[in-house]
Amino acid sequence: MTDTVIEQGPEAVKDDEKHFKAGRPRSESSRRAILESTRRLLTHVSVQKLSIEAIARKAGVGKTTIYRWWPNKSAVVMEAIFSQPAFNNIMQTPRNADEGVRAQIDKLCRQLSAKNGRTVAEIIGEAQSEPEALKIFINSFLQERYNTLSSYIEGGKQTGEFAQDIDTDSAIDVILGPIFFRLISGQELDDGFISDMTEMLLKALRA
Repeated sequence: MTDTVIEQGPEAVKDDEKHFKAGRPRSESSRRAILESTRRLLTHVSVQKLSIEAIARKAGVGKTTIYRWWPNKSAVVMEAIFSQPAFNNIMQTPRNADEGVRAQIDKLCRQLSAKNGRTVAEIIGEAQSEPEALKIFINSFLQERYNTLSSYIEGGKQTGEFAQDIDTDSAIDVILGPIFFRLISGQELDDGFISDMTEMLLKALRA
């Protein structure tokens, strides 16, 4: 049996192009379904117990479709969580460095509260044994908050609000350390904690 070769004219090529272009929105629709399915699954299953198979089944796609966009489960989970509006780090322009640091601490603590906070704690836990997952977490979430705090502290040093001999990187470690300690240890990031910690940290920055 011989193979039959069908030569395509210009019209056929155009039809193929239309079909390809028409398929792209459906692919993006599948991508959104994967992210939404991941978020829904995480409302009743931990990050550790979630599987690519479960996400694919919930979204109605094959596993290969998921791997087309993400290298592993951690990458899917982090995009699903951190792409939500609640996790944006858009900050209003502060009147001064003090106000900026206060606003970033408050925003971060509220983002890490309740169910979203528990999910982030699970992401951090899983990332401890997955270097690539840790890198994704830093790039997709932590780095932006770190950079924002750095700009506020450096600005405060230049204006005289904060002591000029303070090491900015060490100061940020001192700010983030208590927040993430309470997060991974299951303690509340409540208003009392936010207020007390912020005042203590700003007092140290002004010293």
